Amino acid sequence: MAAPDQSDRSGGAKPGRPVDVTKAFALWLASVAVSLVGQLIAYPAASGMVRDAVRQGAESSGTPIGPVELETITRIGLALGVAFIVLLAVVWVLIGFKMRAGRNWARILITVVTVLGVISMLTTANGFGSLAAIVSLVQNLLAIAVVVYMYRSESSAYFSKSKSGPRKSDW
Repeated sequence: MAAPDQSDRSGGAKPGRPVDVTKAFALWLASVAVSLVGQLIAYPAASGMVRDAVRQGAESSGTPIGPVELETITRIGLALGVAFIVLLAVVWVLIGFKMRAGRNWARILITVVTVLGVISMLTTANGFGSLAAIVSLVQNLLAIAVVVYMYRSESSAYFSKSKSGPRKSDW
């Protein structure tokens, strides 16, 4: 006599969810994490760019700006940027949960974002000599793997089946 399926309680895949969808979800979370690391690596360069942009904007408008004001505006700009990046990461994680739950719109959105990310990387990278370019490559390779897993035959059937029936919970 076979033991009952206890994958719900053991942290494994929900019954009916293909392993490939669970793999895609884990890779998606890894992709988001690598993207956050990339943003962290880019932070020092962003700090200088924001400071230069504020200084140039003040000079072009003829408004004098002291070093204290320059530093304050720069820090506020960077803080807003960090808040936006964290918010975006949270949104991507939530979309990953929707994908894991079988929402086809989430699968399509992740696919479109991945395609756009790869195109952006290929058109803006000057090789892979910098750490930021390598992080971008890793993040995009993870996202490509997510797309591959989401479109395998069992995964596609899962997303098709999920469109037809009501759900108790996506989480």
